[in-house]
Amino acid sequence: MGFVDDFREFWGNQSRNFKVFLVRDMIGTLLGNIGGRYGTIYMSNLGASAVDIGLLSSVLSLVRTLLSLPGGILTDRVKRIKRLYLTGRLLMLPVNLLKAVAIGWPMYFYTRVYEVMTFRITMPTGNILSIASITNRDRVRGLVMNRTVIAAIGLIAPILSAYAITYFGGLESVESFRPLFMIQFAVSIVVFLLLATQLEEPEFERKASQEGSVLQSTFYIFRQVPGLRGLLLLNVVRTFFMEIRMPLMQLYYYEVKNADAFVIAYMGTISTAVTLLLSVPMGNVADRVGRRKMGYISQVVYAACILAAIFTPASQPEWLLLYSFLSSVGGAMDVGWNAYIQGYIPLDLRGRWMGVNTMATALISIPAPIIGGLIWAINPDYLWWISFVFYLFLAIPLRMSIPEDGVALEEEAENPTEGDG
Repeated sequence: MGFVDDFREFWGNQSRNFKVFLVRDMIGTLLGNIGGRYGTIYMSNLGASAVDIGLLSSVLSLVRTLLSLPGGILTDRVKRIKRLYLTGRLLMLPVNLLKAVAIGWPMYFYTRVYEVMTFRITMPTGNILSIASITNRDRVRGLVMNRTVIAAIGLIAPILSAYAITYFGGLESVESFRPLFMIQFAVSIVVFLLLATQLEEPEFERKASQEGSVLQSTFYIFRQVPGLRGLLLLNVVRTFFMEIRMPLMQLYYYEVKNADAFVIAYMGTISTAVTLLLSVPMGNVADRVGRRKMGYISQVVYAACILAAIFTPASQPEWLLLYSFLSSVGGAMDVGWNAYIQGYIPLDLRGRWMGVNTMATALISIPAPIIGGLIWAINPDYLWWISFVFYLFLAIPLRMSIPEDGVALEEEAENPTEGDG
């Protein structure tokens, strides 16, 4: 059977929600983040300093912390997940309009805070809808299909953003960004109408509750899935090392390495091209040799990509394309690990797990960006060296410490030849 026939058969066997979310992601990849690609540069042009940008990330983490447990419990207790998800999407609609009309960085700041508040509704519910739309047996192939299709569209999305912002005035002008956020606003309306008319309510078994108090209800998940303790530790450590650097990455490319809009755009194009070419082969390898093993190797590749960024000379910012290439190779290799973790947690506990996970990672994210801003003032390269240490010396041992027998892997017995490391 040829690739096209295999694709058609797989597509035909998937649920309606899987297809709707794929269409959502396609639209979002092409036009849904056309202005957000340069978000920190926009905020900087509005008058924010590196510390202000770090402060925004810290405040957003505080908001996520305060809303994570209530959001998780609400998600697990609400029976109509689709309705709750759509409510969050509706509340999120004004966000890009407000970004477009921001008259200073404080207005952009508060808009981002509101966006994260609505995201506490859409993120856990959307996650449940997405995971429930595909079986564990097909999960790697489903993720690969999503990545491949999105990567194909993503080949042109960064270039489209670069041409758009150049057409409207370039990275130096605040006014260049406003039409891009207006485009995002229009796209968000289209996507909402798609989801509201096409999504179906998911069906999955909800176990009898043993809840007690709010805290007992929340932390009950650790008795059900003991491996979540190790996964939580991994996520907290990983988040800290990411958040000291992530808010300042665009400024690093732009101010330290002298990258222009097209270098940044081509970084995105390289990333999506590699994802397009490697997602299917890496997904197949992950199913043959083990999803976990591929997850370990990916961290070594991530460490190599960090070195590529550090050693890119400011006189030749195009070498950042090597960083983007290696980073996307690592991401393609990590698809097996992502599929493994998706199947690790029962759907009826996933809302509370995401609440606990978000609370813990958000807590560590409060000081991390501010620390990153202070480190930036000393030497921006130090932020990247710290990430190198994480990927090479911490990420793999932490992943290996997570036990393999998650209770949610109910379909593994039907597919005993599938390796998980």
